[in-house]
Amino acid sequence: MKKTLQLLGKALGLSALLAASQAGADVVNISGSITASTTWYATNTYTLTGKVYVQSGANLTIEPGTIIKGTNDTTLFGSLFICQGAKIFAQGTPDRPIIFTSTADNIGTANPWPNLGIYDRGLWGGIVLLGNSSVNSAVDATGNGSSPKYDIYEGLPDTVINGQNVHRFGGNNDADSSGVMRYVSIRHGGKRLESNKEINGLSFCGVGSSSVMEFIEAYAIADDGFEWFGGTVNTRYLVSAFNDDEAFDTDQGYRGTNQFWFGIQEHGAKDGGFEIDGDAPVTGVAPTSVWKLWNATILGSGSANGQQAGNAFVIREFASPSFFNSVFSDFARRGLSIDANSTTHIAGGGLDIANNIFF
Repeated sequence: MKKTLQLLGKALGLSALLAASQAGADVVNISGSITASTTWYATNTYTLTGKVYVQSGANLTIEPGTIIKGTNDTTLFGSLFICQGAKIFAQGTPDRPIIFTSTADNIGTANPWPNLGIYDRGLWGGIVLLGNSSVNSAVDATGNGSSPKYDIYEGLPDTVINGQNVHRFGGNNDADSSGVMRYVSIRHGGKRLESNKEINGLSFCGVGSSSVMEFIEAYAIADDGFEWFGGTVNTRYLVSAFNDDEAFDTDQGYRGTNQFWFGIQEHGAKDGGFEIDGDAPVTGVAPTSVWKLWNATILGSGSANGQQAGNAFVIREFASPSFFNSVFSDFARRGLSIDANSTTHIAGGGLDIANNIFF
């Protein structure tokens, strides 16, 4: 938990060391596709203009201490997609995290302090990992009827660039790897793609279990902090702080093990702690969304300022998560809201909520 709180502190702008070290850095503009392995260096600040795609066969390596900023243009807002067959190696350190933020953020300039706060959201896109692990269903009708199933990232078309469908995810390789992310801070994203469809802070789309994802925070995002669309990736030490929607959201048969999550909400735009869906758009399909979490602390915003909605958990559509040894506090409506379709997993012992504290 100490390391988790250190990451949260950095998200709140408590570390000037990194910003000061970036003063005077060269600005490198990035757009379009990356088709060969490349490295982004801490001596530069990188600006993402529009959707940047790391395509199949390419690895993106990011040095500790690197700052990457997304543009806030209405149609060409910055975002980063790691496509199927590509990998990201973003390995920061506790003292030199890798920071993704908006071009509106002063961090990395002569001003050593970030000028944005918890209400500055939706100022660029976010990071989307698109892997080859399985999904149990797909919103895309063609993908849902395929074997193996695939889907298209929500709100985007099935675009082909350099012969690759760059928005697709899913497959039959549950041991797939999308790379490594450690000590990464994702701030002020969540730009809207279309009505009710925004980019999350970090989206795990069919991401496989050979990926390493730990010590990552999503801060002041205009949608979910983290969302899983199927896949089997395991995570540790995630922080979801002051985001508009859920702290954590799972869909489409996600299966993985997770430990040491921290979530906190504010009184304004927010929803529940967890939105847990089993599948979409059909119900009861395999593989079942069976995932587990140990040692989480999730704090809601209470009932102040008329905020009467918000559950710690909403569990739907045959989902079968398990939560152990965790603390859930200050959710204004209720601790648990479980869909009737998921009660079959309670009776069978798959959906298990044990040794937790609710208050």
